[in-house]
Amino acid sequence: MAKHNPKRINRIDAMFARLRTENRKAFVTFTVASDPSFEESLARLKTFAASGIDLIEIGHPFSDPILDGATIQKANRRALAAGGNLRVTLDLCRAFRETDDRTPLILMGYSNPLVTMGYERFAEAAAAAGIDGLIAADFPLREADDLVKALAKHGLYMIPLAAPTLEARDFAVEKPGIGGFLYCIPVVGPTGGPSASKEVIAEAVERCRRQSSLPVMVGFGVKTPELAADVAKVADGVIVATALIDRFLEIERDLEGDIKSFQARVADTLTDYRHAIDAVKSA
Repeated sequence: MAKHNPKRINRIDAMFARLRTENRKAFVTFTVASDPSFEESLARLKTFAASGIDLIEIGHPFSDPILDGATIQKANRRALAAGGNLRVTLDLCRAFRETDDRTPLILMGYSNPLVTMGYERFAEAAAAAGIDGLIAADFPLREADDLVKALAKHGLYMIPLAAPTLEARDFAVEKPGIGGFLYCIPVVGPTGGPSASKEVIAEAVERCRRQSSLPVMVGFGVKTPELAADVAKVADGVIVATALIDRFLEIERDLEGDIKSFQARVADTLTDYRHAIDAVKSA
């Protein structure tokens, strides 16, 4: 199993360096750990990595995911019912690392479980589990110094969120423990909401580039391969979450428990997005 080495380059940095040499943009997706079970979550992570996903966001189940829309709220409830929590999510990441030491993993969730575990204990456990970064949706950077210091000590990044409602001072901070990429949110509202226009997305990305030298990834409202391609023309990567979760649920209902066929259909869906994103690599 892969072990944490505090001197190694963060996998997120390594990913962007590799993609730059390949003239490609990052394709990222999201899943809630333990939805619908630990075993199926682990299989899904492996399918993601084998199907062209460059980086995986893993949600640790939480009872009140206030940043998220209905689809991800329901995923959190299913995961909690299956016994998921922060500790189990770390176990899931550790199991994934037994066969994959390359794909970056970002833990996405809310601050209460981190406070309960303690920042130092969390950062140490996350690094040991093979996690590379953290998105804490309800934790502004201006209030997160102690957490950021703990993450930096163990070679992890806190990923800054850049939403239209935030001033530059709220996200354009670059110091040890803050980095990886800037998560550009072009629309106001929860995950899974309406898509922004190409023009709004381009303006949001440009605003981020003026404020930070970090790579810019766009999420929230990216629903189709076509829009993912439009995002890839202006950003360094594309994050597709709710649209894929909804699609995977449709596939599950259609196949009624046929696991192998499900994994094949998931891979086909991801390939559609991957090809759309890669088609604009020379634009």
